[in-house]
Amino acid sequence: MKKILIFEYITGGGLIEKKVDNSLLFEAEIILNSLIETYNYEVNFFCDYRHRFRNKKGAIVVSKNNSEIIYNSKFINKYDFYLPICPETHMIYYTYVKKIGHSVNNMNLSSTKTILTTSDKLTFRRICNKKNISNPDSFDISKRNQLYIEKDRISCGCVNTRIVKDNQIDTKDRIIEKYIPGQSYSISLHISDKSYSIMSINKQIIQKKNNSIKLKALLVNIYPLFRDYLFKFIDNILNVFPNLRGFVGLDFIEYKGELFLIEINARYTTSMSLIERCKKKHPLDYKYNKTNDLVGKSCQLELI
Repeated sequence: MKKILIFEYITGGGLIEKKVDNSLLFEAEIILNSLIETYNYEVNFFCDYRHRFRNKKGAIVVSKNNSEIIYNSKFINKYDFYLPICPETHMIYYTYVKKIGHSVNNMNLSSTKTILTTSDKLTFRRICNKKNISNPDSFDISKRNQLYIEKDRISCGCVNTRIVKDNQIDTKDRIIEKYIPGQSYSISLHISDKSYSIMSINKQIIQKKNNSIKLKALLVNIYPLFRDYLFKFIDNILNVFPNLRGFVGLDFIEYKGELFLIEINARYTTSMSLIERCKKKHPLDYKYNKTNDLVGKSCQLELI
C-alpha cells in the first residue's frame, strides 16, 4: 500500500502563530477530507495543533515547537508521494515549493517557474497574448457599455474580485481585464510526463452582488456540448505551459462557442475533492493510473 503525505496549508500548520481565517477553512477541510478518507492508501497529513482534525487517524500534529517539520525533506522523503496544497495568495505556493523543491524527491508538481507564471495573473496574461491563447484580452469589445473585471494580481479564486465600468490601468497589485458575459467552467486534470487525464469538467456558479463576484457553487463532472473541443483547447495550453504536472485546474469562460482561458491553478483544487462522490474513484487513483472511463454522476458543492 502506497504511503502518502499531505500538506494542506490552512489546516496543516502553514499558519502556525497566525490567526486562521475561518472563511478559508471550509474549502480547506473539504480538500483535505477528500484525500485522507481512503482505505486504498496509507495517508498521513500535517495538522495544525489547533485544528479539530488533530485527533484523526494519520494526523501529524504541527505546533510552534516543531513547525519546521513541513520543510523537513528527510522526513517527507520517507513517503511514496508528497502532495502540498497551498494558496497562490502572497506567492505562498511558489515560495513553499521553491524552498523544498531541491531536496524533496517524491512530488509530482509543476516546475517552480510555471507555478510563478501562473500565480502572477499579469505575467500569465502576457504569455497567453504572446502565444495566441484566447483570454479576456481576446474578447471583442466592439459593443457599447463594456464592463471590466478588477482583481488582485496574485490571489486565489474569486477573492477580492469585482465588476467595474472603467478600463483602468493595471497597477502593481491589481489588474483589469475585460468582462466576458458567458458561462464559467473549469477542467480538473492530472498530468504526467507523457499524457494527461481529464478528471472532470465542472460548471462554476457565480454570484454577482453589489459589483462583487464570488464563486457560489460548483457542479462537478458535467458533460457540456462543447466537450469534444476541449481536447484541442487543453493541448494548446499544455504546448505553451509544457511543465505543468500533477493536479492542475484550468478556469475558462465559454461564450457563443468560444473558450477563453481565465487562469491556471497548478495545484489540487476544490473541484477535485468531489471526484470520489461523482466517479467512486479516489483522486490519488489518477496519480497511480487506477482509473477507468466511468461516466459517473454530477455532484454539486455549495460554497456560500
